Amino acid sequence: MSHFLLSWIAAVPAFAAPFLLATTGLIINERAGVLNLGAEGIMAVGAVAAIIAMVSGFGALPAIAAACGAALLLTLLFALLVAALRIDQVLAGLVTFALGVGLSGFVGDAYGNKPIAGLAVLAAWLFAWAPPGLARFLDQDFLTYAAFLLAIAIWFAIERTEFGLRLRAVGEDAPAADAAGVGVFGMRLAAVLAGGVLCGIAGAHLALVSSQIWVSGMVAGRGWIAVALVTFSRWHPLRAMAAAILFGAVEALVPWLLSSGMAMPVYLIQMVPYVATIAVFITTGLLHAGESARPRDLGRPFLREERR
Repeated sequence: MSHFLLSWIAAVPAFAAPFLLATTGLIINERAGVLNLGAEGIMAVGAVAAIIAMVSGFGALPAIAAACGAALLLTLLFALLVAALRIDQVLAGLVTFALGVGLSGFVGDAYGNKPIAGLAVLAAWLFAWAPPGLARFLDQDFLTYAAFLLAIAIWFAIERTEFGLRLRAVGEDAPAADAAGVGVFGMRLAAVLAGGVLCGIAGAHLALVSSQIWVSGMVAGRGWIAVALVTFSRWHPLRAMAAAILFGAVEALVPWLLSSGMAMPVYLIQMVPYVATIAVFITTGLLHAGESARPRDLGRPFLREERR
């Protein structure tokens, strides 16, 4: 039992990192007033770009850069739809989702069933000072560490800097922010692109750490769970870290349950993360009934000529 607990706890950070990266990216979007439901598709193109780069003989860093580039291109399309064409953000997000999933499946078909080396964990000697259980927990790849460090850095940037104040102002009251001299369009565009890059890195993590092979549909709803975690964390990056760890712990149970030989249907076991998502929504609704941390201008387009 203790061996299982140690293995489970040690696996949690790697399972939590994609949730944290995508959720943090979406928090940046939504704190600027932009609702992006295309996270699943953006993660998918990031994952396939990382796989293609690795299969083509490039290293881990170029693969992550490729994931960021692919995610950035798809995010630019979303930004064009919502900023220039003023298409409803929900509809634009669904288009981005469908395009990303379809395009990644089409492009990735030629790269299926080609395992890659993936990311290695950090050198063991770095944690020689720690007890064996703690050393096992700390022995993660650099991208997993980067996910948690980025969440802390983004929390600081949003909550403790002038840039973060402007970002929050754009999401809370875009007309007032514009009247105060904040460039609403530029701030929202920067937030959308930054969020898209983080979703792309989340896809790269799934490809280079979790699966280490391309499988169509490998994102498997994690982008939608990230959308839910934004609300669960109440648009706060540090709470998002706790939420990602919670869901990482739930998802880390799935491989163990599948390999345990328990007399349970496979599909029922695979439903566990999604059942947990529903439970989280119910809990959040009960605990915060009548309260809302939602940015007031979330999903609302802004043109200076239409200043309220």
